[in-house]
Amino acid sequence: MKRTLYRALLTVTALMLVTYSAAAAHVVCGDRVFPTTLTMDDPGVSDELSLPTVVLTPTSSGESNVYAYEWDKTITEDLGVAVNGDYAEQFSPTQTLHGWDDITVTLKDHPPCIDRYEHEELAWSVGVIRVLPGTGATQLSNIGAIPTVGTTAPTFYIGKGLGALRDEWLRPLAITGEVSRVISDTSSVTPNAWSYAASLQYSMPYVQQHIKALNLPNWMTRTTPIVEFAMTSPDGGTPTGTISSGLLYDANNWQLGAEAIMPATSVSRQAQGTGFVIQFHVFLDTYYKSWFGKPIIKRNLWGT
Repeated sequence: MKRTLYRALLTVTALMLVTYSAAAAHVVCGDRVFPTTLTMDDPGVSDELSLPTVVLTPTSSGESNVYAYEWDKTITEDLGVAVNGDYAEQFSPTQTLHGWDDITVTLKDHPPCIDRYEHEELAWSVGVIRVLPGTGATQLSNIGAIPTVGTTAPTFYIGKGLGALRDEWLRPLAITGEVSRVISDTSSVTPNAWSYAASLQYSMPYVQQHIKALNLPNWMTRTTPIVEFAMTSPDGGTPTGTISSGLLYDANNWQLGAEAIMPATSVSRQAQGTGFVIQFHVFLDTYYKSWFGKPIIKRNLWGT
């Protein structure tokens, strides 16, 4: 695992060094900026790229590593599509498995945020997540290491800033949430499930810009300490989940995040130990003013 961690850190560092800083981009609602979270999705739609996302996890039988990507493309100003994929490795004393997981496609619509009153800071969106069966490695599918059945998940996303609180030092807090009903193509093979997640964030950029400019090193003023919680509860099965805590660093047009991932249930603890995730995320609309960085159709379906 140490060798794999070293490779991951080198990859992320190299990407940081070649990245050019320009303007800022995020899910913005009033004074609130909702950063990209690592184990769940944010409530916005934009042109972005996560590459790589590296997840390293010790398991009861060895080690599991995932190297993932996500490309988000806006169709209109409020409607976007995302494509996710990952390359998985599993190591144990008896065998080594590796290959591509099934591709996931998400269609998401983001209505205008609600900020009619001072510091209301409410953003939300709805989407549909589809896992495409048969797009992963046949070797992994044959032994059940990746799903053999497709799923469709209607999903609701929400983000709420707490800028209206009376205590000014609590105003940088924000919460985001996500809930999905996962509907299996064949429930007798893969049961239907509920999937839900939430995050609690404390934005140092919000402190500097809207509370008080502190005499801190510049890099600290760009960070957001965060805790994320993600659970899956299959029908008639045992819930599993994780709690992740770490730090997000925001430059002008990219974000670097790192979190420890801890099992949240007894079943999860039996299957895995504490791992970690590292993600490098680029806001494409700050690099490209052409097709890659702007909506295909310059129109908002909500008429705003």
